[in-house]
Amino acid sequence: MPASRTTSRTSGVAAAVLAAVAVVALIAVGTALVVLTCTTSSEGERGGTDAGFALDPIPDDPVSVATVVMAGIYTWQPSVQDSTWDALNAQRAFLTGPMATAAAAPPTPAPRPIGEWAGWARSDDTVTAAVDASGEPVVDGDSATVPVTISQTVLHRSWESTPFTTYTADVTLHWVDDSWTVANYRILSSTL
Repeated sequence: MPASRTTSRTSGVAAAVLAAVAVVALIAVGTALVVLTCTTSSEGERGGTDAGFALDPIPDDPVSVATVVMAGIYTWQPSVQDSTWDALNAQRAFLTGPMATAAAAPPTPAPRPIGEWAGWARSDDTVTAAVDASGEPVVDGDSATVPVTISQTVLHRSWESTPFTTYTADVTLHWVDDSWTVANYRILSSTL
């Protein structure tokens, strides 16, 4: 085989290897930036979840605050959270009154854990909550009540999901420092 053909083939292989390395490097850098961005946003003073992302509600919309905050409170990651209190604590920037007090420090004695918690932790399952307004908010000055439906689903590592619980609740909010904050909520009904 002539030397020029060998050199040409070697150059082609080297170029392909370099291109593959460049693509892998770009993917690695992009992934690192996404992870860093998500981690930074969830560790700030604002609310979020231990799931690696943070959603901030629209502060002057009581429905947005009620639905986003309640979704955060009812979304759990048992493999990294000790209890449901960790989800409440992650929402502390959007809480006031009794809810802020409850989120400030873990309760002692600790409440009895949810029966499925240990199994979810072992399986690395995540319980997600979708929250929708189930009626019109009632705003009275610096107080508001938003009726919501909270639907929890268990997401398994196998990508399968299992419906868990659905609640209806009234969420009470107060206007504090130019934004609505969740002060309390009352569960009206639940279904398994």
